[in-house]
Amino acid sequence: SESYLATTSSTSGRDITVSVALPLPFSDSIASSRFTDLPQMSRWSPWLNSVTYLDESGLTEWTLNIRGVRFSWRARSEVITEPRGIRWESVSGLKNEGLVEFEPVTNDSCMMKLQMSIILPYMMVSLFQGMPSVVQEFLQNKLLKWSLEMFRDVVKADLALERGDNELGDALFGAVEGRANALEEAL
Repeated sequence: SESYLATTSSTSGRDITVSVALPLPFSDSIASSRFTDLPQMSRWSPWLNSVTYLDESGLTEWTLNIRGVRFSWRARSEVITEPRGIRWESVSGLKNEGLVEFEPVTNDSCMMKLQMSIILPYMMVSLFQGMPSVVQEFLQNKLLKWSLEMFRDVVKADLALERGDNELGDALFGAVEGRANALEEAL
């Protein structure tokens, strides 16, 4: 989509930082409350198998599957309030950290900004034949772009169903399911 903005930089063949932004047609409050409900993430990120809270301090366990290879990690998360969003850093497993912020544009819209850094395991680099640009493209324009767009559409569908618009809600969920199937095939 034209409104999706992305930049990627890499300091080595394994270290990748991706920054993306996507306008959302709902408030920063709604966006943040939905996005920071971490166990719900697999609804819009089909590459994620699960996110589970391990304790009250924000420690979570994440699992994902890419091309038949399962990766997991534990991360410490912190919900932030100005601007609204969440920050995380892995404490074991797949090394990654990031920040998602929801900046208000109007009362009914916001800009979602995500920055994520990852140190790719050697096994994952070998899956992509050692080409960092392929991994960057895949992260930026498949995993992240589609996940953010699916987040937008899942929340729009939830909001439609909450106000009784079942036809719109069902149509949006159908579109999300189609995109999820395409993403799973790409994985």
